[in-house]
Amino acid sequence: MPLFVLLVGTPFALSVFGQNYSKLKGVKAVTKPAIHVLKAAAVFLFSLLWGAADGGAAQDNRLYRIGVTPRAGFTRLKLSLDREPMFHVTQLPGNRVRVTLRGTDGGRWKKLRSYSDKAIDGITVGRRQSDLLVTVGVKGDPRGVRALTSAGSGVLTLDIGPGFAPPRTVPFTQGREGIRGGVEQLVTRFDPPLKSDIPFVPTDRRSLEKILPPPDVEQLLAGEAALYRGKGSEAEELLSPLAAKDTPAKGLALFRRGEARATLQKYGEALKDFREAERLWPEFLNLSPGTTFVYADSIVRSGDLEGGRRLLGRLIAGLADKKYAPVLLVRLADILARQGKEMEAVAIYRTVSENFAGNKAVWQARMKLVDRRLMAVEPSTFGGLVAEYREIFDRGGDNVLREEALFKAALLTALFGDADAGFALVVEYGKRFPQGIYGSIVRGMREELLVPVVQRLVKAGDHEGLTKLAKDNKEYLVKCLADPGFVRGLSEAFAAREAFKEEATLFSFLVEREWSAPQAPELYRRLVADAERLGDLALLEKSAGDFLGKFPDHPSALRYREQLAGLAYHRGDMATVIARLAPLLAGKARPEEAESLYYLGKALDGAGNRRDAEKAMILFVSELRQRSATSELAPDAYYVAASARLARGDRKGAMELLRAGSATAPETQREPFLYKMGEIARAEGRRDEAASHFKAVATTGRDPLWQKMAAQALADIELTRRLAGKVPLSK
Repeated sequence: MPLFVLLVGTPFALSVFGQNYSKLKGVKAVTKPAIHVLKAAAVFLFSLLWGAADGGAAQDNRLYRIGVTPRAGFTRLKLSLDREPMFHVTQLPGNRVRVTLRGTDGGRWKKLRSYSDKAIDGITVGRRQSDLLVTVGVKGDPRGVRALTSAGSGVLTLDIGPGFAPPRTVPFTQGREGIRGGVEQLVTRFDPPLKSDIPFVPTDRRSLEKILPPPDVEQLLAGEAALYRGKGSEAEELLSPLAAKDTPAKGLALFRRGEARATLQKYGEALKDFREAERLWPEFLNLSPGTTFVYADSIVRSGDLEGGRRLLGRLIAGLADKKYAPVLLVRLADILARQGKEMEAVAIYRTVSENFAGNKAVWQARMKLVDRRLMAVEPSTFGGLVAEYREIFDRGGDNVLREEALFKAALLTALFGDADAGFALVVEYGKRFPQGIYGSIVRGMREELLVPVVQRLVKAGDHEGLTKLAKDNKEYLVKCLADPGFVRGLSEAFAAREAFKEEATLFSFLVEREWSAPQAPELYRRLVADAERLGDLALLEKSAGDFLGKFPDHPSALRYREQLAGLAYHRGDMATVIARLAPLLAGKARPEEAESLYYLGKALDGAGNRRDAEKAMILFVSELRQRSATSELAPDAYYVAASARLARGDRKGAMELLRAGSATAPETQREPFLYKMGEIARAEGRRDEAASHFKAVATTGRDPLWQKMAAQALADIELTRRLAGKVPLSK
């Protein structure tokens, strides 16, 4: 295996595998040296896949002892071997560290699996072909490992403890922590669906007609057509009935349904279909290399790296002279990397990237090589990686590859570069790939980057830029809204432009989003204010009503309740007035506006509830006195309250309110009070007092109707006096 790493792509390799392939059919972009390299890779592949399995390679070294010694702050593992080891150390998920001993045999040391101390938690030893794997569970930072050995020595010492971990730095721009969180695992381990570029070959209709009835033929071909168009769900639906039938084409239907399910990333179900189909018709894999690739890929994605590698290796060996073989080589290298064979994987990536000009595999391989520097990049070097990703994006050809390249360029710029530059790349990604694989991650990046971009615009006093940015990115303001000052600053920018309608439109959108809840009361407050400025009663009623529905106990709820009641009063909806303002009758809370009590009193009076109407009006005039305020509504309030008292027989109380109301009323509005006081006095037998009130209305009043009524009352009093005996009655 190391021979390939040393020789592939060199003149020696070309001479060793120097057969003449200059006349291969269908290979236009692949050069003669590239074919040689591909053949060399195929030879390496066979040796890698089957050399160890056939037992042709003897073990060069042996691990015969593992010593474990706890020390102060760390634990020392001493691995004793026959001779100097070839090894490499890798970090694994789940706080584990693995030492791979090349060409080494040894025992299993099962007792060490349960060993635990302050630094480590279990040691397992396993085999993988000719290599021995020593895996150690680490308590704490898995980077805290130091490997020590010396030339010619058969002892490998591992010191494991937090003191050996390199210091964690935060090289990316401060404030970008939310972008990095969770992205590293996605970038380094995320494996989107692959396209092999192997041509899809539909089944011959005449062959199907020999074994299936016409309806089944049409259904199977329709399923294949949907698969060809990339319609995985449609293909799965069409092929499932055929895959369940016991017909000569059941194996074919299962193979095709497996391909459909793989496109839907249902790899477990796809693998089940492939295995059953292979049992029924194993020869089909030789007839359809595209199916074989999807089968191998599903095996890998289901966790069987070794099985997938074997199947893919056989496929590559059979397609070494095809232009899509380099793509398969890149996929093979991916599998090797996951198995910890980083050197072999990198060798294949470099071979492909340097020898297959014009093939998209070149850019796939370059992407893999650049990715190996991605998460270790520093602010001083990120620009070079961005340039390489941009080149892959510009020249890669394949949309999936271009999308990944643009995403990573945006990611690096977002982490280390200027916020505006990173934001521009993120927006570009969204425009070019609106349904992109990385869409959810890019959304989070956009939300994070908006914060520093907004801060810059606020600091610069760029009101137009700030309002335009907010409007264009209204769906991504979740992080901005976490800042209590954001809404205030944005509202000030709108106000500076007198763009109140624009503000109302934006805030109406934001307030409906669940993530705006912390700022919703302030957004509603601004909306109500905008509605008042614009005279938009519909917006006012909706905003205030929605606020009350969401925040009924908020300190501002009473004010909005009163506003809505006022609007209802002026359009004659007295039932709504009562419903909104009835709690004020308890007297536990003072209204924002004293007039709200008047509206309530009038609504209650109109509904025939004079008792509560009287109470509301008394509270209203009392509120005016407490505020040292006046209101043109006060006289009517006194009159309504007096009428209520009079209706329940309290003439004295009614008279007091009528006198107070008369005192507050303008001279032009005193007639009703004077007339009503005259009626009360006459009813109690105080004719002279009654006559004085009626006379005042008749002589000084300005309303002809009240004057007429007062004159009639005076005439009645005079008649009553005469009838009382001062004028003899005729017989």
